[in-house]
Amino acid sequence: MDTQNHLPSWQPGLARSHILAFLERVTTADSPEFVPPQQRIATFDNDGTLWLEKPNITELVFLKDLMRFDEKRTLPVGAGLRQRVKHWLHHIHDELIEDASLLFKEFREGISTDEYHSWVADWLDKARHPRFDKPYTELTYLPMREVLQLFAAHGFKNYLVSGGSCYFIRPWCEAAYGIPPEQVIGSKLITRLSDKSGGLEVEMAPVPWFFDNGPGKVLAIESQIARRPIAAFGNSSGDIQMLRWAGTSPTSLCVLIEHTDDEREYRYSPGDDTLAAAKSHGWTKVDMQRDWRQIFQPG
Repeated sequence: MDTQNHLPSWQPGLARSHILAFLERVTTADSPEFVPPQQRIATFDNDGTLWLEKPNITELVFLKDLMRFDEKRTLPVGAGLRQRVKHWLHHIHDELIEDASLLFKEFREGISTDEYHSWVADWLDKARHPRFDKPYTELTYLPMREVLQLFAAHGFKNYLVSGGSCYFIRPWCEAAYGIPPEQVIGSKLITRLSDKSGGLEVEMAPVPWFFDNGPGKVLAIESQIARRPIAAFGNSSGDIQMLRWAGTSPTSLCVLIEHTDDEREYRYSPGDDTLAAAKSHGWTKVDMQRDWRQIFQPG
């Protein structure tokens, strides 16, 4: 494999070399570590791994905006939900807005997945990040998009595995990452089939079904894919089990993204337990400041 022009936004170094060497080993037909295409599964965390997660997780920003809108709202939300929002804003304190479980319970009852997807798309079209003054979908990490493209070009099936809800990610993931919605694994609510005006809709019930984080990521991957990934990328303690599980494959690549660049992005630690796991299991660590020439697409 000619690696000279691969991953152009990465600096030369161990992280880039480990990624390219792994691809060389598993995709070269006469390599002792060759992996057939149907077994080339890669899993990627979303928040903090494929796009920024500071100063707040983007989905929570969306949900807070949904709660706070008024008659001048930008979201195409029906009158019934608008009245519930007004009622909540009158009776609750700001700190309760931070409770994601309340958001799940109150604002997704009776809402179809199609409606929710349209709200997400509409919000993302208008919302801008408070620091960078850009749409959130323009703040995906360019080096990681290059990894996704390179893996796909080498016969990998890339899955996005997020603690966020699949309902939020699926409307935009294909345009942003080249990952189709059916390859998104995320947290879920109970859904039900509803017959409205002669048409069938899938509605989200206010009952959490599955939280796709920590051990849940492994269980969800096994349930949806029925194959163990041979490559996994994450950035926090919620990804430890996913990376450990991928690391038990005979040939594997486990990558931890470290946020070390407060000038171009943010600086924060993945946590002592995550760093200890990376050291213990020999994961490849990516230092944003050192390893990435660019973080976001210029322009």
